[in-house]
Amino acid sequence: MPPFRFIHSADLHLGRRFGGYPEDLRGRLVEARHNAINHLVTAAQFHEAKHILIAGDLFDSETPTDPVWRQALAVMGANPAIHWWIIPGNHDSLAAESLWSRFREQAPANVHLLDDVEPVEIAPNVFLLPAPLPRRYPGRDLTSHMPGYETDPRAFRIGLAHGSIQNFSEEGARAEDTIPPDRAASARFDYLALGDWHGHVRVGDRTWYPGTPERDAFTHDGRGTCICVTLAAPGAPPMVETFPTGLFAWHDEVLPILPGQNAADALTALLPPDRAERRDHLMRIRATGRAT
Repeated sequence: MPPFRFIHSADLHLGRRFGGYPEDLRGRLVEARHNAINHLVTAAQFHEAKHILIAGDLFDSETPTDPVWRQALAVMGANPAIHWWIIPGNHDSLAAESLWSRFREQAPANVHLLDDVEPVEIAPNVFLLPAPLPRRYPGRDLTSHMPGYETDPRAFRIGLAHGSIQNFSEEGARAEDTIPPDRAASARFDYLALGDWHGHVRVGDRTWYPGTPERDAFTHDGRGTCICVTLAAPGAPPMVETFPTGLFAWHDEVLPILPGQNAADALTALLPPDRAERRDHLMRIRATGRAT
């Protein structure tokens, strides 16, 4: 069996408006999110991957404007050799029946909405087990069915889900809708592609969050990313490579202020040295200490 290679992404949040930012910056942030689709195509072409898995929250809400979802379909359809496999997340759950019915009706042949939990053979000897969100707060672990679904043991087996693995109540009990960190093992996955956390997180050798392809807050430093996954053989550990996709670099910096210090010089030292590149850097600077 030949190796299988694909791109893992999530949390594009197309249609987010960035209302708390200045108007001139807001427009650039919105446009950067839409361009994330093109950057995922670039990642697929670079790694010679024919499949892109979106682990939820393609859209920022259940009611994106028509131009938002139409443009997304247009860009995805522009490269018919690359197949998109999409599950709804908590921001754009299946409760948005109007959105997904129109999306499905107008989707090109290479764009696949996964609205059921049945395994799908996305390529010869490659089975995808999806867990689409039926509503924003499902109240249960939507991956619990996965260990019970059988696929050809000689084929690759990939899980696609959206949710947290570390959501605990104040009493320390695990919330009912969290995904067990060992789900990849219990469901016999070669890889479990997760979405929901916007940071690039390794849960285990076979379980990853790719991070949003275009950062949208200071919670996670740096630029957005996706993951290229190569499965060499069923049961073998996957090879995981991070690929940069984001335009904007986000930084949360501390600026210590000391008496007698040149504060302007200290601030300049935090900035990118190339002034031309500063346009694509967003910084939140936390000044501490005191100065006259």
